[in-house]
Amino acid sequence: MRFHTFPFAFVLATSATLLVAQADAQTEPTDGPTRGHLREIRVRTGDVFDEATAQKRVLARLVNAVHWQTREEVVRREIWLQPGEPITAAQAAELERNLRATGLFAEVSVRLLATGRTDEVDLEVTTRDRLSLFLGAGASYVGGVTGLRATVGEGNLLGYGDRLAASFAQNSDGEFRGAAAYTDLHVLDSWHTSTLRLSRTDEGDSIDFDLRRPFKHLADPFGYGFGLRHDNQEVDYYRNGDSLASVSDHRRGIFGDSTWANGPTDRRRFAGFVWNLEQHDYQPATGPLAPEIRVPGNTQSAFAGLQANWAHIDGYRKVSGIDTIDYVQDITLGLFFGTTVGARWRHEDGAGGDLQPELAANASWATEPITNWFVDLSARGTMRWDDGKPVGWGTNLGLWTFLRTSKRNTLGYSATLDAKEETQDLLIELTLGEDNGLRGYPAREFAGTSRLRMNFEDRYDTGIEFATLRLGAVAFFDAGWVGDHDSLGHPYRSVGVGLRLGSKPLLGDGVFRLDFANPLDDVPGESDGWKVSASVGQVFTFGGNTSSWSSQ
Repeated sequence: MRFHTFPFAFVLATSATLLVAQADAQTEPTDGPTRGHLREIRVRTGDVFDEATAQKRVLARLVNAVHWQTREEVVRREIWLQPGEPITAAQAAELERNLRATGLFAEVSVRLLATGRTDEVDLEVTTRDRLSLFLGAGASYVGGVTGLRATVGEGNLLGYGDRLAASFAQNSDGEFRGAAAYTDLHVLDSWHTSTLRLSRTDEGDSIDFDLRRPFKHLADPFGYGFGLRHDNQEVDYYRNGDSLASVSDHRRGIFGDSTWANGPTDRRRFAGFVWNLEQHDYQPATGPLAPEIRVPGNTQSAFAGLQANWAHIDGYRKVSGIDTIDYVQDITLGLFFGTTVGARWRHEDGAGGDLQPELAANASWATEPITNWFVDLSARGTMRWDDGKPVGWGTNLGLWTFLRTSKRNTLGYSATLDAKEETQDLLIELTLGEDNGLRGYPAREFAGTSRLRMNFEDRYDTGIEFATLRLGAVAFFDAGWVGDHDSLGHPYRSVGVGLRLGSKPLLGDGVFRLDFANPLDDVPGESDGWKVSASVGQVFTFGGNTSSWSSQ
């Protein structure tokens, strides 16, 4: 199997999307008025379990006791409309989607209510929280290495929607990582968000900070962000699940972007600029494979570019049973395209400096060709030139499709192709195994510069529910290829079954996953037989793949 570099793949995938019959735009149904001038905004927030349930169940009372109920002002800060302004049912539906996207709530309802006066409506917002306290611990044994990990956090600190989390992981090779992160949902009661991450590893200390004013609604005209990074990372190169070489990269940088938007909400255009400054200090490679690893000299770079994006929205769908079990999931249908064009000044110790053009582009199309059949196509790529010759490129092509055959049954398929080439900076290999989508094989068992992954799942909601936990069942088939340069190697396949647990009040849109996989192809040095993996999160979702989870 052969493929070519990013420009050809990008054009091919983008052209393919234009051949798919596009679904007609649909408007979400409403049982009340569709528009009017806003008279009043009413907000009602609820705990994880309502009072009647808490009185009947000890567990419900305990969950409510350890949970901070979301404060009313947190919800009101997400509302951009003011009394006296015109409002439509589409804007009410948008606000409902935005509130669900915060991850704070198990249920959200936003609707317009008649007031008895002509051309006047009230806005009613009702929310019910999900449990925001999370605790986790686990162990693994992969490639002869034993690992332990623990996580604790609160996703709705004091009811303000802020997130505080800490984690620690260590393995029998002496590697460890401790990390703490804090996210402020509304910095100084504004629409700005910020995240601060601190970590300590066996390689050194790291700090990351990001401050962002995102686009808060479809008609929002401006967004920007700024951040800094200072970390020590160990870049590993794997063979058969074992790290046989590693390079220490001391990375420092600052970055920023600003974007302006205009046009109608369903045909939005974005334009802006991005910039970043980076410095990488490398240590020589260590390990048995070290002589084969090319390590560049210490590198400084500065990038500045212009970006343009287009969003052609055809409609929205509220669904369940695709990535979740009974939680409402929002899907945006339409065509999206973006590009960034700029130049990077790159200076490497011992090699000098030069100016290098860069291009990045992405396109995606989510559509519903027939009722209850959802398809998402995606293409992303980057290219960097030096003296007119490509020196680095990367590409990603993806297809995700889900067919709801009945109220309880969904057939899902995912196929993604990743490839990269780098002749100047440090190469980061792609891996494949239990940790990123090929169940039944050890984590990072296969490594290369190109990777093709396919997953098929038959997801079934059994209808069995106990203590708010909803049970789902899955049968699956996985296949993967990993190669170097422009060819892919031998396919590795597996089949299996699994269980899914969902709970709107306890997990929100999350799903606990327990899978049993049987590899169909032999791997030298590895035992045959069924393997088990577990995590919170599906292996693949509509428009994306899970990259890592706990495994054994």
